[in-house]
Amino acid sequence: MRKATILMIVVLQCITAWAQDKPSEPSKAGKRFFVGLSWSYTSIDLKLSSLSLHSVWFGSDLGTRDLETGEIDTINDFVKRHTDINTLRIEAGMDFINKPDSRWKLSGTLLLGLAQNLTTVHNNESGVQEYSFNSGFSKPCLGLGINLGYQFTKHWGLSLRPYIVGTMGTIKDIDDKINPDPINFTSDKQDKFSTLYLRSSLLARYTAGPVTIMAGPGFYYVWAKHVYRRNYTNINDGQTLTEEATYVLIPRSFIDGNLAVVWNIIDQLTFHVSAGIANDFMLDAGLHYNF
Repeated sequence: MRKATILMIVVLQCITAWAQDKPSEPSKAGKRFFVGLSWSYTSIDLKLSSLSLHSVWFGSDLGTRDLETGEIDTINDFVKRHTDINTLRIEAGMDFINKPDSRWKLSGTLLLGLAQNLTTVHNNESGVQEYSFNSGFSKPCLGLGINLGYQFTKHWGLSLRPYIVGTMGTIKDIDDKINPDPINFTSDKQDKFSTLYLRSSLLARYTAGPVTIMAGPGFYYVWAKHVYRRNYTNINDGQTLTEEATYVLIPRSFIDGNLAVVWNIIDQLTFHVSAGIANDFMLDAGLHYNF
């Protein structure tokens, strides 16, 4: 995390020095539509918000138990839940307001791609990683972003950049060390999940020539629902046990510092990179073709 922060700061300083040496270009009408490719990485610590347990043994439904707030708090005290999400996306969007004589700028972006979800559960008291799965780059993701800007002067402005990205899928390749198979039973396990990631950044922006540098606070939220089902089958008589845990995860933190750079390489090509740095970490980079 520290290396990524230092690298981002060094890159910003180099681009700032380079941009200040270039003369500012006169304002002109830009392209209205854009398409491109992007990659993002999010590393975030989560905690339990709710948990319910349901059991069916040998055809008999034993009911559902919802954990109380105190029980959930106790689990959160000694268990670390961590999720890393990578996405590869196609982006398409348009500028709704981009006239050179207007101080206001507004654009929207639609995101469509594939996501990788790596989730781990670590017991801080025992030191054991109790649970993990890696979905691989195989789960669909869909998102929507908005960029609202206001230009105070030729160089200085303000941007509000909210967006939401969702992904879902079912995982069967699971390493579960806390729920071993009963003797003489075989098992199959699956974790069906859906995750929403929401972020909004309020950034001061400075433009010098083709480069815009932005910095400010970022606010984010994650809502992740998991349905973890374990089916056990007796190898002798075929009788079954079913255990199901349905739980919702939310972030332990919700605010970070944002740094971003947008570089209009040529009229038709724009490179962008942004990072959110605090207890959690976010990095997003992409290339747009403007037309």
